[in-house]
Amino acid sequence: MFKVLVTETVSDAGLEILRQDPEVKLEVRTGLSREELLKAVADVDGMITRSGTPLDAEVLGAAKKLKAAARAGVGLDNIDLAEASRRGVVVINAPTGNTLAATEHTMAMMLSLVRKVPQACSSVTSGEWKRSKFVGRQLSGKRLLIIGLGRIGTQVALRCRAFGMEVTAYDPYISTKKAERAGARLVDDLAGGLSLADIVTLHVPLTRETRGMLDSSSLKACKRGAFIINCARGGLVEEEACAENLRSGHLSGAAFDVFDGEPARKDHPLLAEDIRDRVVLTPHIGANTEEAQSAVATIACSNLLAALKGKACENAVNLPFIEQTLSDGSRAFLSLARKLGFLAAHLVKEPVKDIRITLRGPLFSPEDDPICFEIPYHYSPFTVAGLKGFLEYSHGPEVNYMSAPLLAADKGIRVEEGRMPGGTWKNQVELALSVLGGREEIMVSGTVTEEGRQRVVNIGGYWIEFVPEGTVLLFSNHDRPGVIGKVGTLLGKAGTNIANFALGRKNGSGLAVGALQIDGDIKEAVIETFKTDADLLWAVKVNFAEAL
Repeated sequence: MFKVLVTETVSDAGLEILRQDPEVKLEVRTGLSREELLKAVADVDGMITRSGTPLDAEVLGAAKKLKAAARAGVGLDNIDLAEASRRGVVVINAPTGNTLAATEHTMAMMLSLVRKVPQACSSVTSGEWKRSKFVGRQLSGKRLLIIGLGRIGTQVALRCRAFGMEVTAYDPYISTKKAERAGARLVDDLAGGLSLADIVTLHVPLTRETRGMLDSSSLKACKRGAFIINCARGGLVEEEACAENLRSGHLSGAAFDVFDGEPARKDHPLLAEDIRDRVVLTPHIGANTEEAQSAVATIACSNLLAALKGKACENAVNLPFIEQTLSDGSRAFLSLARKLGFLAAHLVKEPVKDIRITLRGPLFSPEDDPICFEIPYHYSPFTVAGLKGFLEYSHGPEVNYMSAPLLAADKGIRVEEGRMPGGTWKNQVELALSVLGGREEIMVSGTVTEEGRQRVVNIGGYWIEFVPEGTVLLFSNHDRPGVIGKVGTLLGKAGTNIANFALGRKNGSGLAVGALQIDGDIKEAVIETFKTDADLLWAVKVNFAEAL
């Protein structure tokens, strides 16, 4: 028997799947205190939660028998993924169940904002009849900027086209063809897109790249009189700066369903009395429809059941079962492949057309490691890990091993996997990216030594060797005296200590590629100084701790 604990209100459509299974003992206990939760999880095999139940290190430590935990929703903010993975707990979410609900809520917020519906309703219910106070705007003929043209952004685009809007989109990780299929025109520059848009709506995950992407500077770039809508994630917009732009009249209105810190505090800047006639605020209800709650519950419960029985589950975030069946050597290459994908994503500046992963050596032959063919999509775990690492750079940690191939396909990226005999190293993983238009190819390669140490051994044809750990500053320079000295001097002035240094050359090129492993972090402003003062062609910082 599998004991499954449900700690929050979840649609019966999903729970019925568990009730009908003779191998499941279902226990529904909502509203648990912290102490009660720690006791309740002690003997459970599976859990169904939503955003209100923290699955942190303490709770996971108390859940000694826990095999799988499913979040009936999209976000994973309440779950310690790293700790769950270390304990072999499958973490599951339901990323597709609320797409239409979130889309329609965005449209509801957009229409409410431009037509001042909440304010008009409040006026009537208070006994007023002042029609002149509520002169609104039409959507037809207005220019919309969608930031993030994923599942929800695409659906918003299609609906806004039906309203007669001119739809543009900013998403540096999708192709022009995909945007065209959604009826949107891509813009290359966020500030430029903001300067021309009448309405801006955000549909991106919260990552280190997207946090605060609409800050005070970006908001100033907005067209005067524009409207801002955020139904995606709190923290994407600097809320204080947004309130100030509403107050000054630079923005005409803002609609928020999500906040940086929930529930919104009483002194939240968007709750200020003097701007209430220009805001529409809802308490994170974008997914709160009967249909969406039924869908996410069904996805979460059916996948939880599969995970408990050791079967593949489409929405597993960490997929520890496959990792546990691999040998120690294979696991080291699995981690390396993910890091290579993460590294390659830092080096490419244009939408990617193809990803080619070549597995060299006997470790990757089906005869020696048949588990390679026991996961979906007909890709080996190493290829999926490379895709995951590549996509994590732009989409954050919610990308999982199961969804990575589907996400790549959705972006129009062709994935190719090849196998070849070993060469200089007994076993080696090589990942190559081709950008749209075929103007550039990025290649990175790595191996694991006999002692089990990971190494990056080639970047773009330059033979180099460094350990993909911690923070690494990568750069390309003219191969001539003095350049490395300048880099060292600039790092010293910035107070950064060099832990290790590697340099790769290519005969006849006149160029070199360097890798500096540094203690601590280094500011982007310092890197920009390198490019100018040290005569570098390019420089990027890669924090491999984000790809563990």
